[in-house]
Amino acid sequence: MRGFRFFRIILSSKGFSLIELVTFIIVGGIILPASIVAFTTVMGNFSAPDYQVKARFYCQQTMEQLTSNAYTGISVTGGDFVGASPETGFQRKWNICYVSASNPVQCAADQTVDTNYKKLTISVTTPDNSVYDVSTLISRRPKS
Repeated sequence: MRGFRFFRIILSSKGFSLIELVTFIIVGGIILPASIVAFTTVMGNFSAPDYQVKARFYCQQTMEQLTSNAYTGISVTGGDFVGASPETGFQRKWNICYVSASNPVQCAADQTVDTNYKKLTISVTTPDNSVYDVSTLISRRPKS
């Protein structure tokens, strides 16, 4: 019987008191701005994965174009990618330098001596100014 009495009291109430209404407004005033800030931050970063995928694709595409020649046909140079921009806002740059087998991370000081290893670094800048770098080593392969 006590359970029915509890429901009868709740159902017979005729609305909210002033204290309940003020409490709801205060709690809503605290939670609503915090949720709006979180929502706008997430929506602002929503396109970042798309940019990362496209940047990686453009790096790979440029790498394939530059390494399609034989080792001797890949000159030790660098600069902006020649040709049409892949998409508005994306920029590609590349650099090719000689490296030694003992330290393939840094370019060799003397870029006139062929060390049989070249390092190719491609940088893609996205519309939000994030930079993605991809590097690979190109080696002189013996003729088969």
